[in-house]
Amino acid sequence: MAQTKLDRQVEETVEALVFGIGRFLAGRPMGEVKRTDATFWRPGTRVLPKVEGQMSRSSYWPGWQRLAFRISALAAAGAGGFQAGWVHQDATVATAQEVWTDPDPALAALEQTGIAAASTAAAGIAAYLALTRKRRELMREWAIPLHEALALPLCLPEQTDPRRRPGPRAHRGELEACDK
Repeated sequence: MAQTKLDRQVEETVEALVFGIGRFLAGRPMGEVKRTDATFWRPGTRVLPKVEGQMSRSSYWPGWQRLAFRISALAAAGAGGFQAGWVHQDATVATAQEVWTDPDPALAALEQTGIAAASTAAAGIAAYLALTRKRRELMREWAIPLHEALALPLCLPEQTDPRRRPGPRAHRGELEACDK
């Protein structure tokens, strides 16, 4: 019997869902492509060959750290939902009805919260920029040009982050041969 288009779509969707859950629980990157040499126990030290684009910091995390972050975020969201939806159900419904009937106090609170959040973010960004100015100058003037100059002779992918330390294999002289 031939498989219909709907059957194939359902099968592909279920397969993608199962693989996504597997990647989530294994602490692997959620995308299809592995971008760094990170494993479950060891953090990544370099970008894999033929990978293009910017790498996020979490791409270098070991899998156990990604898994711990994901499970913690899910637990926090679940605990908040449980508290609001089950434990304090009456208060949640009463608050929602109150906001629906008279939204002005809620909007005023949101305005004040937004102003406070923007002010805090601006102060934090200003402090971060002031405290890291020397490091940024060092990176711009010395580390990045040196990294770009040594990437080809040391067989490093161009996307490798110059702020990352080389892995243990680089210290033992076991670097892979370059494709020249």
